[in-house]
Amino acid sequence: MTLDSKKLKQITNNLKKCLDNWDYKKAISVSKDETQTRDNLIHPFLNILNYKKIDHYTHEYYADMADKKNRRVDIAITLGKKEPVMLVECKSVTVNLNDNHFRQLNEYCLYTPSAKIGIVTNGIIYNFHTVDTKQKKGLNPKPFFAFNLLNYETSDIEKLALFNHQNLEIKDILAEAEDIYFLDEFDNALYQTLAIPTDDLAKLIYKNMGGQRSSDKILSQIKQLVNSVSIKTALEKVIKKEIADSNSGIITTDEEIKAYNVVKTILAMSSKIKDPQLARISYRDMKNKFAIIVDENQTKNICSFVFKEKVKILEINGYRFDLEEVTVASITKFKKELLDSALNNLGLLQ
Repeated sequence: MTLDSKKLKQITNNLKKCLDNWDYKKAISVSKDETQTRDNLIHPFLNILNYKKIDHYTHEYYADMADKKNRRVDIAITLGKKEPVMLVECKSVTVNLNDNHFRQLNEYCLYTPSAKIGIVTNGIIYNFHTVDTKQKKGLNPKPFFAFNLLNYETSDIEKLALFNHQNLEIKDILAEAEDIYFLDEFDNALYQTLAIPTDDLAKLIYKNMGGQRSSDKILSQIKQLVNSVSIKTALEKVIKKEIADSNSGIITTDEEIKAYNVVKTILAMSSKIKDPQLARISYRDMKNKFAIIVDENQTKNICSFVFKEKVKILEINGYRFDLEEVTVASITKFKKELLDSALNNLGLLQ
């Protein structure tokens, strides 16, 4: 692990100890409104992240809008500066967070350009949103990270450690959020492309069929043929090709291929790994695990996945992490560890 990873690990361990020692269930039970929620839950949560009132954050920050004056944000994290870097919208612990609460926070962020991160919380759930750099319409409506006091894992604490005052780097958080959003958008875009095929997709398929001139009738026929059955048949052929290319001789599952693609995409998005190095990364499917390796060398192991009926594990440099499911979000939680391991095995670490 690099120095940064060691520091992050240390902060993660400290956060875990603080959370373990905090009787937040009692705090939840005695909080009946927004003020009590803020005092009993949200303030202690910020304290655990090493934010000090007055020094690092303030209450009732004015975020005036064009037609709405004297609108105030519940908490503005300024880090001692004049303008806030994060805004926090607080709700009562008795309230279920919804889209209206996000929209309220987003309005504040639209008129506070210095704020790059917005948090909506009811004291139990903390939804972290970052600015939408593509649409430039304030915050991304989908939280890139959510922390639940009543249901969290070690990987969630590791992500939460990024927001610790001692470790806070806004640009790094924004970069990580963009990676997560990008991978999510890819999955959604691929689904939409296949679920609702366009004329352009039909024309490309027809061209690969050897067709020359397409007609509306032909395009309509092709679009009707793009369905779950044909997609599954094509997927099976893709899997067979990847097995043949890897010379593994072992049947590789959909989950394993998805995990490989997510990891390789994460690495491809790093400026530290160029195309020649990326081409050196492949996988080896073995009886008990699925390894992502460098130079077809099993000893140059970036990571391994173990997928059984009720167990999903990611292993990196001897550390084992439980995965609830094989998704972009769950694997991206370990982006730093994956990148460190890849750089080491590619011989790129100084």
